[in-house]
Parts: sequence; C-alpha cells; structure tokens
Amino acid sequence: MTKTLDILSGLANESRLRVFLVLLERDFCVCELQEILDMEQSRLSHQLRILKFYGLVEARQEGRWIVYTVSEEVRKNPVVQSIKDSAELSPSMKRKIPQVRIRGIRKNKKSTSRRE
Repeated sequence: MTKTLDILSGLANESRLRVFLVLLERDFCVCELQEILDMEQSRLSHQLRILKFYGLVEARQEGRWIVYTVSEEVRKNPVVQSIKDSAELSPSMKRKIPQVRIRGIRKNKKSTSRRE
C-alpha cells in the first residue's frame, strides 16, 4: 500500500495535485491532460514522472499513447480519499474533461465512413 509520506510528498506541488485530481476522474494520455490543464508537454511529463515515482499513478501503453491512471489501491487509500474530498478542480477544468479528445477522437464525435 502506498505510504502516507509518499502520497503527501508526491502531492506537495500544486501542479502535481492538479494532475492527480484530474486523473482521479478517469484515465488520460499526456495530450489530453495538456488540453485540460493548459500545461506544456515537458512540464506535464515531468510532473507525471514524479507522481509515478511516488506510486501515485501508473502508465500503460494503449496503441501509440501512454495512458496514465490512478490504481484502485491508491484510490482507496484514506489519505487520498481525504485529499479528494477537500481539494477541488477549478470549474474551467471540470468543463474541459468531458470535451477533451479521447486519444485523438472527440468523445461525442460520431465516426464517419469514407465514400469512394
């Protein structure tokens, strides 16, 4: 189980806390997180690397994307639950989550077939 000190150390930075709170909503790749958080790719990747180091997020390959997620073990941790209950995403970030591209395809966009 992720230790309390690791959780607090990993989330001691405002940027990492914002990234973590977004990932608690659902899994995202870096390009999706960039769109929600308005962060540069290099800065975002650095924050994700630190979150991964502390065991707060996991990464998996999904096609050409690396998708980041928060494991069930971390989600169930009482410290994480407390942070989730007390910290809140800004309204603008909350609005962006359902609109963000899902690995290159808009969530609400219907697929169209090519006519030849």
